[in-house]
Amino acid sequence: MTRGEMAKNVSRGAFFLGLEKVIANGSTILYSALIARWLGPTKYGMFSLAFAIVGLTTVLTGNFETFLERYAAEYQVQGRFQRLASAHRIALAFKLSFGLLASAALIAASGEFAKRFAMPELNMLLPLLVIFIATDGLATTGRAMLFGLQRYEWVSGFSLVFNVGKTILVGALWYMRHGLVSLALGLSILTALQAVIMTIGAFLALEQARRASNVPEPPAPEGEKALLPSMIGYCLPLYGANAAFLSGQNLPKLILAKVLDATQLGYFSFAFQTLSRIVELVYTIPTSLLPSLTQLVAREERERLQDIFTQAFRLIQTIACIVAFGLFVFAPELVRLVGSPLFEPAVPLLRVLALVPIVRTAQQPLTMLFQAMRRPGLVLMLAVLKVSTEIACYLVLLGPLGAMGACWANLGGAAVSFIAAMILLSGVLPEGHRERIAATVRSLLWFVPGALLALLAERQWGLAHSLPVRAFLLLPAFLGIFALGLVNRYDLVKLASVPLPGAVLNRVRSFLVVFADQLARMFEPRRVP
Repeated sequence: MTRGEMAKNVSRGAFFLGLEKVIANGSTILYSALIARWLGPTKYGMFSLAFAIVGLTTVLTGNFETFLERYAAEYQVQGRFQRLASAHRIALAFKLSFGLLASAALIAASGEFAKRFAMPELNMLLPLLVIFIATDGLATTGRAMLFGLQRYEWVSGFSLVFNVGKTILVGALWYMRHGLVSLALGLSILTALQAVIMTIGAFLALEQARRASNVPEPPAPEGEKALLPSMIGYCLPLYGANAAFLSGQNLPKLILAKVLDATQLGYFSFAFQTLSRIVELVYTIPTSLLPSLTQLVAREERERLQDIFTQAFRLIQTIACIVAFGLFVFAPELVRLVGSPLFEPAVPLLRVLALVPIVRTAQQPLTMLFQAMRRPGLVLMLAVLKVSTEIACYLVLLGPLGAMGACWANLGGAAVSFIAAMILLSGVLPEGHRERIAATVRSLLWFVPGALLALLAERQWGLAHSLPVRAFLLLPAFLGIFALGLVNRYDLVKLASVPLPGAVLNRVRSFLVVFADQLARMFEPRRVP
């Protein structure tokens, strides 16, 4: 695989996975805005708590789908479709079995949760939302197969249909003046239908890939482990990492529900979910690296692996800072747009959480590389370190700072995990270590001055009058990307060579590339080395 071929695969994956996230998160932001206006902070907090409990319970279904994400691409290269099909069946069987058991356990415990958190609504919501847990195996294994086989268009298409459906559902229920129970039931039915369709799509994609290969199934390599032990050996460390990640996503809500009232919980949940929906768009870029990195590792092309990864890391770090900058500078406007003035107390919370992508998103390509290089233990170690740091920060900060303390704890855990990941990567892939450090330093030099100026302008002139000043900061920020060498002309050449569907997208891309190339050319002699 040449660098150009990999760039095209990654770009195609990033485009369609990004489109999936744009659709999913755009729809989620839209129907979350509808729900926020419909329910208000108090009921929004109750609904968020119910989903947090369901999210934590989903951990019990296991994570066999991660094996498919990693090995589908490798087995496809090797033409070993029978082994891939067997892995899919095993993953599906275990996920469904664990999902049904976890669903039964949550239904039995729903009354206790309602009592513990003094929210009787949980007794009705949790039994309805267990559909998310019961069908998790169908949805996650189906998507993992489509992802590993690089059927990104299918993933994006399924997302379009069902997320638009969710938005229409929420709008219709609000218009008909239904309540929390109808909302939970409607979302559960759509989720179950999506899971079934994803599974059917996975079987069809596997069969198409088998026919397209047109080569006989090769014999198993000598000394190869049995499939189930191999899957468990790979997935178990990542299971711990995923459990730690989901704990970090949902644990703050459970802790805050015991410390704060439902309204304060609603403010935190709103800020946290608003950030998550936007940042998940950026996650598609490092996620789309996994199949291509896996193929390079399988072919033992280490020099090309280092070269491509170092460039990808710089660009992802830059994009993460751009997203964090936009969230930080325009947090007040975003809160009013998505949640209405009812949620204005969530602005300071969102600003602190906006700093998280700088380190959390930048760590995602490192995680993908560790998985591609068969180092799931490192992923587990970093996830445990992150959640342990967060919990320690909760103990110190939650009492005096409340919901704001939970935000700082989230940032602290992400920062410690990122620093540790960079140190571990210097041992796993020492080539390019200095370049990766330099990219991180330059991105911080780009972010910090603009963020401080935005805060100063807001303090000096207030929210409304400072908006033109804060908007003007986008110009020097845009120029700074090229001045600091965070994006260079080589990146633009590769972007220009990637085929996009539709003449309109290609014309827009061409215009942007030409304009950006002029800026990159202007700053190239003064670029920071």
